[in-house]
Amino acid sequence: MLKDKALAAQVRAMMVFDRDLVRAHRDRAAFLQQRALKARPEHAPDDLLDELARRLLDRLFDIKRDFKRIVVLGGANEAITRRLLAERDDIEKIVVVDLSQDMLDFVESVIGAEPKRRDGTPVEISYVQGDEENLPIQMNSVDAVISCLGLHWVNDLPGAMSSAAATLVPDGLFLSSIFGGNTLQELRVACALAETEHEGGVSARVSPLAHVRDCGSLLGRANLSLPAVDVDIVTMGYGSPEKLVEHLRAMGETNAGLMRRPFLPRETAVAARTLYVEKSFEVLYMTGWRSHESQQSAKQRGSATVSLADLQKHLDGEK
Repeated sequence: MLKDKALAAQVRAMMVFDRDLVRAHRDRAAFLQQRALKARPEHAPDDLLDELARRLLDRLFDIKRDFKRIVVLGGANEAITRRLLAERDDIEKIVVVDLSQDMLDFVESVIGAEPKRRDGTPVEISYVQGDEENLPIQMNSVDAVISCLGLHWVNDLPGAMSSAAATLVPDGLFLSSIFGGNTLQELRVACALAETEHEGGVSARVSPLAHVRDCGSLLGRANLSLPAVDVDIVTMGYGSPEKLVEHLRAMGETNAGLMRRPFLPRETAVAARTLYVEKSFEVLYMTGWRSHESQQSAKQRGSATVSLADLQKHLDGEK
């Protein structure tokens, strides 16, 4: 009985986000992106998501090998899927996974009933409603898992990454981008100062996010080899804080924390607006590979045949 209570307490401690609300936000984002696409059909549904998808896939295009079977997880899945088809000649199957059925329907409506890659070859695309925390994909079945802004809303990020890694074949690629802890730092500071002045305290207005120092550990816990982490800062211009909020809604990126406050008092909102100047997004990129015997690996400790002292003497002799 005590063990059951301890387990229940541990589960509650891990619950940071309201996943039902995350799904609702994704539903709303699908509607707003569909509306934006109808208003300007010659453009991407969301310029920021499209740009971040491009930057993430640049890392895939630098790798000189084929990726025939790819899973696309949540986030900017429309932009990722559309760009994969338009820019690669090796893909045979794509599985798009999202918490929101409305978002899946939107992606399918954009991609079309007969998707083809850029060389004209038909590509099989499946749309699966599923949770990143319990990925409905067979183990050892895909060549790459790509998630552009799809994982920072999960409660168990290490578990979600481990689940994604398990779907990869040996030497398969995990490629992900998430918003980092310095995203909208200006908004956090502005709201904190305004709340302190007008309400006598501070509450969480922006969801908790990972930091650079966390990413290497996350890749290691997912048993991914050859880990690589890098950071990008993207600055956006908005006419007002209200425009920023509208954009966050269109991306499905509004606060879904369980401990969020339901509204911002008018006086505090007005004060925060006067303090809020710039808007920057920190994007963390994570790359890792499913282990394979062909990959480079570190030598065992103590196996070196040349000491650092001998190396230094050799270098000094060359001067």
